[in-house]
Parts: sequence; structure tokens; C-alpha cells
Amino acid sequence: MIKKQILDIIKKHKRFLIAGHINPEGDAIGSQLAMANLLKMMDKEVRIVNQDCVPKNIMFMPGVESVEQVESLGDEVVEFEVAIILDSPTLERIGGVKDIIKGKYVICIDHHVSNCEFGDINWVDAHCSSVGEMIFELFKSSHMAIDDASALCIYVAIMTDTGSFRYSNTTSRTHQIAADLLLYDINSKQVYENIYETKSFNTFKLLAQVLTNLKRTDDAKFVWFKVTNEMMSKNGLTSDCCEDFIALVRMIEGAEVVAFLREMENGQGVKVSFRSKTDIDVNVIAKTFGGGGHKAASGCVIKKNMDEAEKLLLNVVEQAIKKKMERPKQY
Repeated sequence: MIKKQILDIIKKHKRFLIAGHINPEGDAIGSQLAMANLLKMMDKEVRIVNQDCVPKNIMFMPGVESVEQVESLGDEVVEFEVAIILDSPTLERIGGVKDIIKGKYVICIDHHVSNCEFGDINWVDAHCSSVGEMIFELFKSSHMAIDDASALCIYVAIMTDTGSFRYSNTTSRTHQIAADLLLYDINSKQVYENIYETKSFNTFKLLAQVLTNLKRTDDAKFVWFKVTNEMMSKNGLTSDCCEDFIALVRMIEGAEVVAFLREMENGQGVKVSFRSKTDIDVNVIAKTFGGGGHKAASGCVIKKNMDEAEKLLLNVVEQAIKKKMERPKQY
């Protein structure tokens, strides 16, 4: 029903703006590109505008050159009737795009359990592995044929948000959709290499520095690491180079919660990414700092310097682990 409502709105309008969350990754960009293709197939005018740039490791996706940044718009007034916001649980998470869409009709399509349903119409399904999965379903409901370019973008969206189909958000439906997509012109080996196996020498030097300075609590249940602007500058790197470091640290035996603290480039706070390997809900932890996401993977921004952010974070996570330990065991 909700998909039909969204498609009915699309049919009634001509010009659309698509946007997603700050610091976009595979699901955000892949979903935007596939959504734009669907709209163009329906003879609509589309612009994709984000706060931040596309990460280097997904620049191979077809159509990625059409993605614009708020900063590049200058004083231009973007003409559109409907804004489609993908993969963002709140309006605050879309950065400067929030000002552009003010007063416009908003469609929100998201899979975060923390979504606050900020749109005029909201399709939020936390059971979906990714927004890419939802765009696949929207294609099917529209009866528009998925083309090779859209199939690749959706595949990247799903693969990156499931950690190459390793995370708990991977379902039988996720695998079914991936199988359908692989019937198109997709070289899955090349996609994987582009995203996960193409790192610069300096990225590995940074990783070595990160691993040398790993921290954990005395009980070894919480492990965290930090990346500062000084570390990035010293290695001549940009912030998107280390997004997948947390997947490696997550492998540490005994760790129940893992956190990645990255100093924001503007110096106005610390971005924190969380991963949970048990039933500790990191979405709840992230909400403490105004963030959110999923039970097993969430994020937030702590508007403090690195040392202060680290102390605050340690206290909150330790409390969460303590509460988990105090819960009666289920037999």
C-alpha cells in the first residue's frame, strides 16, 4: 500500500530532488542512483544533492558523476516539487540539504529502526537489510524494468550495508534479491575488489597506527579506536578511507561493543560509529548522543573534543554492558 502511495505521488509531479545522509556510503549513494533511474524511466526530472561527496571506493557506479554537493550549488535555487530522502533517520542527518527542502513535500524511505518519520509520507521498514532492498521492491511495484545500471547500484547498496552478506540484517529475502540482481551485467568479483580491496599504501600506514593504539576495557567487552585530523593529514588521506576499519576491529574475540571515533574535519566534534556483536542495542547508546541507526550498527556525533568524547562514550557503553550483565538469563 505504501509503495503505491509513493508511486502515485511520483506520477503526479514532474521535478524531484533526491538526498541522503551526511558522509554517504554504498547504500546511500547506490539507492539514490537507482531511485534517480526509476524516476527518469517515469519521465521525471531529477537532481541528486548531498551534503558530502561520494567516497572514492564507490565512484565506479554508473551515474555517480550526477551526484552534486550542497557546497557546489552556491546561490542556485534548485527547482523541484518533491524531495525524496533516502537512508536517513532524521532531517538533521542530511546536513545542508535540510534548508533546500524546507517547505517542500517530502517522501522518506528508510530502514533505520531509529527513524522519526519526518516526511509527509514515510516508508520505514527496519526488516529490510538496506534502502537498496527497498528500491528494488519499488521497481517491482512500478512495473518498470530494472536496467543493468540500476541493478549494479542496488547490488552495491545491499552488499555494503550487509557487510558482504555477513551481518545479522541479511535475510533469505536479501539473498533472493541479490540472486536476481546477479542475472544482470554485474561482475561481483570486481565490485568486491573495488569496494574492499583497493586501498592506498598510506591507508595501510594509518591502519597500522590505529591498530597500535587500540583500547579496551578491563573486561575486554568494549573495544574502541580513534582517528584524528592530524593522523589523516599526516598520511595525506580523506575521511572516507577508513570507514571499513571497524569491520576489522569487530573481529576481536570477546568484544561485545566496538566503536570508531573519528574527529570531524571541521573540528566541531567527533563522529562515532558503533557495532554490537551481542544483544546490546547500540542504537540506544547512539540515541544518548542524538544519533541512532540499528540495534547492531549505529552512529552519532558527540560535539566535544576527542578526549571529552572518549570519556563520555566510555561511561555510557560501560553502563550499557553492566545493564546487560544484570539482566536475568533466559533459559
